[in-house]
Amino acid sequence: MDYLVYGDESGTTGSDKCYSIGLLCVPIDKTEEFNDYVLNLKKKWGIVGELKWSKIKNSAGQSNICIDLLNMVLKSNCCFHAIIVEKRKYNNWKKNRETAFYKTYTELVKSVAQQTSSNLTVYIDQKCDKYKRNDEVIGIIANNMLSQLGKRKSVGTVEMHDSKAHLGLQVVDILTGAVNSGYMKFLNPALTLSRAKEAAFIKMANMLSWDKLHYDTYPNQSFNLWHFPRENKARPATKQIIINNNIQAVNSSEI
Repeated sequence: MDYLVYGDESGTTGSDKCYSIGLLCVPIDKTEEFNDYVLNLKKKWGIVGELKWSKIKNSAGQSNICIDLLNMVLKSNCCFHAIIVEKRKYNNWKKNRETAFYKTYTELVKSVAQQTSSNLTVYIDQKCDKYKRNDEVIGIIANNMLSQLGKRKSVGTVEMHDSKAHLGLQVVDILTGAVNSGYMKFLNPALTLSRAKEAAFIKMANMLSWDKLHYDTYPNQSFNLWHFPRENKARPATKQIIINNNIQAVNSSEI
């Protein structure tokens, strides 16, 4: 199966204690069906404009589209992989943030290519970088890493795209923002986010049969979370995913 992969990041700017990079893999022959499904979810929950984690504020509909997007990934041929990086423990982050960021991006792309054994075409959200070919270099280095492991070079084009033009980039923004914020809340237990985000966290974690959205996972084809660097593995714990189909929508009284 060949995938169109959408990539985005969360938490790289400001004083956040961690950042995350997420990759949403959509079968290339299902992209039209995927886009139609997301548009229908936006209509169902009254979401206008671009989907973004930063726009999840104070309505039940905003919470519910986050929950439904996770449900879609878990129950479809799509998959989501993310690396969650604690900045103070990542030595390269202290030296050169741009280089460090793309090193973890490349590691994630290589890992997804290896786990899916698929050809990947990768669209990543636009960034203003000092070096203008970071997207292209991701693919080159990831393929070299795969070759050194005796694997097929399966990473094709890696390009930056405008999220406004691609629903996949908007969906991965939501999922990546959610898992990054979940780990931020582990690192800072006093952190409280918007009411819609807090309501979504509970339901999204429960959908995985978790109590909190801050664990990493055993290797998983549908929803795979990787805590980095190495000493963060299983911090606070590594959990299996058991899909819970009995999650109710958030209602306005919960916001």
